[in-house]
Order: sequence, then structure tokens, then C-alpha cells
Amino acid sequence: MTFRLLFFALLATAMGQSVVMTTLPPLGREVGLTEFQVAFLMSSSALMYAAGNALWSRVGKRKGYRRVLITGLTGYTSGTLVFATVWLSGFQGWLVGTALFIALTAARSGQATIMSATPPSVVGYAISISADHERVKAISKVSSAHSLGQILGPTLAGLLVGFHLLTPLYAICLMTLTALILVWRFLPDNQNTPPPPQTQKTGVAVTHSIQPYVPLVIGMNACVFLAVAMMQQSLAFFLIDHHGASTTEAAQGVGLAMMISAVCALVVQFTLVQRTSMHPANLIKLAFPLLSLGYLILYLHHDQSQLYFAMVFLGSGLGISYPAVAALATSSCKPENQATVTGFITASPAMGYIIGPPIAASLYQLSHRAPFLAASIMLATVTLIAVGHLRVKPNPSEDKL
Repeated sequence: MTFRLLFFALLATAMGQSVVMTTLPPLGREVGLTEFQVAFLMSSSALMYAAGNALWSRVGKRKGYRRVLITGLTGYTSGTLVFATVWLSGFQGWLVGTALFIALTAARSGQATIMSATPPSVVGYAISISADHERVKAISKVSSAHSLGQILGPTLAGLLVGFHLLTPLYAICLMTLTALILVWRFLPDNQNTPPPPQTQKTGVAVTHSIQPYVPLVIGMNACVFLAVAMMQQSLAFFLIDHHGASTTEAAQGVGLAMMISAVCALVVQFTLVQRTSMHPANLIKLAFPLLSLGYLILYLHHDQSQLYFAMVFLGSGLGISYPAVAALATSSCKPENQATVTGFITASPAMGYIIGPPIAASLYQLSHRAPFLAASIMLATVTLIAVGHLRVKPNPSEDKL
């Protein structure tokens, strides 16, 4: 029951995020925002999200992850409602130009600050009730909600944008409100719950000599989401400018692409990540080549069927990388540092979203395909770093960070 509630809470927020990323560029085009203004909306909210993540993770460690999760879901519901209403004001002509842009930035940043409590509280709660050797599976269970949310969110957006571009945002408010009620009513408070007995069984051993690489793998995770942010910033504009799609068609096309990616991520997590005995370091070495290849196909594609084929590789790489990074980092630190490390893990996607959109907007001005090529080259470079530095060498005498 506990994991189901955590799963649904993260599912609701993941659906919300994927809906926003699917509809934000078409919404921007519809009200006359530039590519750089859309990029700023993504980056500014990501900055607030990253700042809030580490803070909320530490608060959850002290006050209890349930309380922080309730705060995050409350902020997500109310913040999304305000954000959608500001967009509606732009559609109606009540706010235009600079005033609309400032209002959208304030609404999105405020939402991101509070809702950033949700992912670290879910992951932290899952870690707190899991033994070391079960940590990969526990993180994979809850993080698979993110993949499922990326399936259902774009699907929901694609179905509802036909009514209005804003309809998916209002629908997400109902989804996160439902999650809030369920968590408040049924999720037990884990504030005083002792951690399960730790073990030295197979799986993620707590004594591997990879501890110095915790910052490295967190940085690698940031690179993954830097590439994702560049893709999400550019893809809808690419469909409009290169394939001649309308704003509604672009939202539907991006929704389908993200859905394909998320289906593959979910399949990989259930069939490989949760069943394999591979060390997370080796899973990371498998994930990054898949991601680099996916962006290369995206760069080279000529029709939308090839675009969707690229999403198979992107989804598979994403499905492997995040739970592997989270398990590797949290199992390589002392218990008193797990809250901080968890905060950095859940904040690392936001780190990518801070700089990814403006980089993509700049590259897009040079060539509509340039953001995809840059992402492929970056992840190929990270692959080489992972192969060269993430070596699994048991060393029982070495202390944790």
C-alpha cells in the first residue's frame, strides 16, 4: 500500500510535468512568446526547483517525508491552477506582452519552488523503508511512476488539446488534488521509523570503492536531463517550422514522441533494471550510449517515423540511467549524508533544465537540428568518462563519504 501511494503521488506530478513540457512551446507560439522567452520559463522554474530540492530533502529527513510530500502536492495543485489561469489571461487578451511574460514566469517559478518537495520526499521515503541490497529495486519501483507519467501525460495532452491547449493543465490539477487527498488520508508517517537492517548481500554493496565518484554520477545525471531539456525545448518548434505542423498538431506530435520514449523507459525498468544483478555503474555504462545514439538519429531524421524511432533509444537509456544513478550515489555515502545526496540526485534534472533551454534556443537559431547534434556529442563524451572512471572494485576497508 505504501509503495502504491508513493507511486501514485509521483505519477501525478510526472504527468503534470510531461503535460507542461508537451504544451509549453505551442502555448508560447500561440500567445506570441519567442523561443528565448519559452526557454526562460523553463530555465527559471528549473532554477527554483533545483534550489528547493536539496532544501526539501533535508526538511523531510528532519520533519518526516510524509509532511513534505503533502506540502509538495499542495503546491503543485495550486501552482498549476494559477499557471493555467495566467495562460488563459493571455489567450483572452487580459495580459499581453511583457506583463504576460512576467506573470507566467512568477507563476511557474512559484509552483516549481513548492512542488520541488515531491520527488525528494517520495525517493527519500522509499529509501528510508528499504534495505541497502533492495535499494535499486525500491528506487526503480517509484521512479517507474515517472516513466508511466510520461506515457499518460502526453497521451492526456494529445487527447485534450483538441478541446483547448489549456485543458490538459486544468485536468492535471484534478490529478494532483486526488493524489494529495490519498496521501493525506492513507500514507503512514515515517518520521520515527527506523531503517531496515542493512546487509552486505549481493546487489549494491556499500563498500565499493566508487565513493569519490558520487559527484561525478550526479553530474552525469544532470547531463542526461540537459539533453532532454534541449530536446523538449526544440522539438515542438521543429515540428512547426520544419514539418509544417500547427500548434495543436505540434503538441500532439511531441506528446506521441514522449509517450513512445516513456513506454520504452517503463519496459526497460520492469524487464531489466528490477531483475538484473548488474551493478549500477555498469548499468550507467549501458544507458549513455543508447542516449547518444537516440539523439544522433533525431539529428539525422527526415520524417516523423524516424523521429519516433529515435525515441525508442532515448526512452531505453532514460529508463536505465536514473535508477542506476540514484542507487549508485545513495549506496556510496554514510546514512547521515543520504538526505543531502538524495536532494542532489532529484535536483540534478533541474540543473539540466536551467541551462538546457537557453542553449537549445541559441543553437536553434543557427540550425533547427543543432540542439539534437549537440546533445548526442555531449552524451557520447559522458559515455567515455563513465567507461574510464566508473570501475567497480570491492574494497571493504574504504570508508563511505
